[in-house]
Amino acid sequence: MKKAKILLQILLSIIILCSISYICYQQNWFDVHNKIVQEIRSHRVVVDDNKKMSLVDRNRIRQRLMRETQTGLKKQGFVSIPVVGILEPIFNDAYSEKGLQAGANYANRSRVDPTGRQVPVMGEGNYGLASHNFDDGLTGFSGLQQNYQNDSPYLVNGQRQKSNWLNNQAIYLANSDGIFEYRIKQQRLVKADDVSVLDPSQKAQVTIITCLFPSTAYRITTIGQLKKSYTWAKAPGRIINYFDLTKQKTNAHVDWYNPGVEEGVNGDAGGTKTVK
Repeated sequence: MKKAKILLQILLSIIILCSISYICYQQNWFDVHNKIVQEIRSHRVVVDDNKKMSLVDRNRIRQRLMRETQTGLKKQGFVSIPVVGILEPIFNDAYSEKGLQAGANYANRSRVDPTGRQVPVMGEGNYGLASHNFDDGLTGFSGLQQNYQNDSPYLVNGQRQKSNWLNNQAIYLANSDGIFEYRIKQQRLVKADDVSVLDPSQKAQVTIITCLFPSTAYRITTIGQLKKSYTWAKAPGRIINYFDLTKQKTNAHVDWYNPGVEEGVNGDAGGTKTVK
């Protein structure tokens, strides 16, 4: 009887500790959630500094990236932001839930083109890109929000602010033609209906749009300026490696909202694995 009582006390203690840990994670007490997410992201991207990569291997990686995976959507390429563990396919419809549930999409409705007639081109003008913020720091473009469930530093006392926490970090866009390297210039906050951020620009840039949590009436815009364009034949192997779906995990889906097969090694690995 005494042994059973001790075991029961141990079990209750474990349950209480687990419950406290879960609450700390969900409520981000003591910055627990942010620290856990940062640790996960730090191990998500596989870094390969091997400079030698055959043309055959380069073409295989490119073909896996451009494989059509979504009926009714057209694959545009992929976006990689290694510092926050983002790797998502890019499709052609940021204005439908179907598109946003599949991954990232180009966004092209601006003040000068309100119906989005012009198809954006990677490496030219202002390439708009949108994806959901799943409020977990890991899925979609969630990793672009600096703090979990915290409007700061973007919105403080009702005033919109800029954030520099990702300045000079790399954004890579890839399509069948090549890879385009951008460097983040700044993050700033706009209202959800502000399409001016997608207006044409003289210099080539990428404008990435995602929701702010918890104040979802606003959008975080991450702006990167084009630094360099590469062909698949000439791109550094280190950069091509970011798009190798047989090595890298993608982060387009989460079971509670948009379940689906990931295209990275955590899914069908660019069509090289069968997922049941």
